Amino acid sequence: MNQPTRQVDPAAKGPNVLHESDIGSGEKSPGELETEEMIREIPPLPPSGGKQDKPLS
Repeated sequence: MNQPTRQVDPAAKGPNVLHESDIGSGEKSPGELETEEMIREIPPLPPSGGKQDKPLS
């Protein structure tokens, strides 16, 4: 008979569970750290009070 194909655990490919923050410890989770990094990469808005376009009317 055919041998069944062995399924690979998807968690085995991911990061180690030990890198997760403890609940209630105040540590930020990897997802929160990644989100903050993405927010820091957003360029700032131009300064206000400069030359403005005409309002739509």
